[in-house]
Amino acid sequence: MKEESLLERIAYRLVKKHISGTTMSSALSKAKELNKRNLLASITFLANKPENKAKAKYVTTTYLELIRQVSRHGLRASVHVPLEQLTYDGDTELEQENELAIRETARKYGVFVWFELNGLLSEQIQSIEQYRGCGVALDEASAVEYLKKYGNSKAIKVIFGEANTKKNVGKKAGDRNIDYICGKAGNTVLSHMPESRLWPMLKNGSKYKKSAIFEFGMGYSRKKVNKALKRGARVSLSVPFGKDWAGYAANNVSEGYMRFIVGNLLKEDNKRGK
Repeated sequence: MKEESLLERIAYRLVKKHISGTTMSSALSKAKELNKRNLLASITFLANKPENKAKAKYVTTTYLELIRQVSRHGLRASVHVPLEQLTYDGDTELEQENELAIRETARKYGVFVWFELNGLLSEQIQSIEQYRGCGVALDEASAVEYLKKYGNSKAIKVIFGEANTKKNVGKKAGDRNIDYICGKAGNTVLSHMPESRLWPMLKNGSKYKKSAIFEFGMGYSRKKVNKALKRGARVSLSVPFGKDWAGYAANNVSEGYMRFIVGNLLKEDNKRGK
């Protein structure tokens, strides 16, 4: 096992509040702790895009075991699976095979699974929608586009992030989007929503408190999470775990210095791979 560099150790200290740890047991323990605080959990395995079929199978096997453990521990937790983790080099058959194994295991153990798609892949969404206990995770624009094209959905998780925030979606346009999504989806989760849009939605008498679940990252202020609970919101926290945390940190941790460090780590990894 290679010795961790000083840069990696510093980076991990900065990112550790945003993830449960590097092991599955750390994620299960965190989900149990959240449940005791009347919070839901959405657990995901931090794995880089597979470099071969064996790694894609390994990631799939990890999710299968995670589903079994969530059920075994009786946790109020869903499992969040980025589809790009299940395939190698665009092999759609491999992805469908691994996706099906996860869906069947989730159905057997009664654990809800979110499948995250990059962009709008309508045929894939419709395939997932056919299965009970599964939902799709999309960015805001793709969710609206999909619903306008195909009508209703069983369950949609809308993933907000810096890329969406930088588009500066106006309040009225954003409210119309969320109204539309909540009206068309049987279950809606609003994940990592910018505060400029979040708190107006959670004002007294807000209709959204019954129609949506609000999902925060682990590094989000505990005081603000409690504030959302006091306002009557249904709240979930995303619970990532795994050793491949650098890419997740680069996309989800806002500190500029953290981004600088993680960017250097990714550059080093790319050089090693050449």
